[in-house]
Amino acid sequence: MTEQLRWGFLGAGGISTVIAADFQVAGLKIQAVGARDIANANEFGDRFDVPNRHAGYDALVNDPEVDIVYINTIHPLHAEHALLAINAGKHVLVEKPFALNAAQAARVQAAAKAKGVFVMEAMWTRFLPMMDEVFKVIEAGKIGELRFAVADHSQYLPESFAARLWKPELGGGALLDLGIYPMSLFARLFGNPKTVTARATLTELGVDLMTSAILEYDGGVQATMTTSLEVFGPITASIVGTTGRIDIDTSFYEQTSFTVYETDMSRTAFVQTPVQKYEGKIEGRGMQYQAIEVERCVRAGLNESSTMTLDETVSIMQIMDEIRKQTGVTYPGE
Repeated sequence: MTEQLRWGFLGAGGISTVIAADFQVAGLKIQAVGARDIANANEFGDRFDVPNRHAGYDALVNDPEVDIVYINTIHPLHAEHALLAINAGKHVLVEKPFALNAAQAARVQAAAKAKGVFVMEAMWTRFLPMMDEVFKVIEAGKIGELRFAVADHSQYLPESFAARLWKPELGGGALLDLGIYPMSLFARLFGNPKTVTARATLTELGVDLMTSAILEYDGGVQATMTTSLEVFGPITASIVGTTGRIDIDTSFYEQTSFTVYETDMSRTAFVQTPVQKYEGKIEGRGMQYQAIEVERCVRAGLNESSTMTLDETVSIMQIMDEIRKQTGVTYPGE
C-alpha cells in the first residue's frame, strides 16, 4: 500500500478540531467528515479543507474514499459507532474511553476480529516521544525493579464549562474521562492487578466527582490514582523502582518533561540524585503520533498495535468497571 491513507472523522466536536490540527502538522489526509448536523460537517470541512462532508454517520462509514474512521463522539456512543464503521469494513481509531464498559469493549474487539480490520483505542499518550523515552529508561534498568507508581489527573471542570461530564446519560464523571490516563499508564507498567480498592465522592446525579484507587499486583507492587472534576491537582506521575525513580511533570499525559533520579546506596544516609532530564519538544499537541501508528499498522497488514492492544483495552475497561462497581457509579442502560 503506497498511496496516502484517507481518514474519515465520525463526529465534528471539540476534540476533532484538536486532532485535525495535529493531522495537518503530520501531513495526514482527512478525506471526509460526518456529523449529525451537516452545518457542523461543513464548518469542520471548511476549516480543515476536507472534501467530503456527510450528514449522518452511515454515509461517512460507507464513503468509498475513506480507509480509516476516527470516532470522537460522546462516551456512550463509542462502541455503537465503532461497530458501525467495522461493519462497513473500515479500520478504526476510537477516542478514549474505548467504550462505556468492558462488555461493550469486548463486542467491538470480537467484531474487529471477525471483520479482519484494524481497531485501536486513541490513547494518544502512549505514542508520544516523551513516553517512548520514559520506557527506554525503564527497559534499560536505570531505576531497577519497578515497585510502585502514583498518578493524579484532576482538573477543574465545572458543569458550566463541561456539562457532559456531569450527566450520567452521557457517561459523565472523572474516572472515564480523566482517570483513564493513570489507568492506562499503570496497565502498561504492571499489567493486570490482583486486587482493586476504590473510593469515590459522587454528585447528586451519581457520577463520580472524585475517585481514588489502589491497585495491587504480583510481588507486592502497587499503583495509586486520584482523579477529580472539582479541583486542579498536580497532574503528575511518579514511577518508582528499587534503584531510582522517574518523575513526570505536569501534565503527565501530554508531551512534557521528566527527571530520572538514581538512588545512591553507598552512603550512610541514602540519597537520590537527578541523573537525567528530558525536555523534548514537538510540533502540535502530539495527537498525530497515534494516527501515524495506525497508518503504520494498516500498511503492514496488522489488525492491532503492540503498543495498545485490544486485549489491554478490554482489561483496562474491566478495571474501571470494578472501580465503578465499588463506588456505585452506573450509567443508564447498563
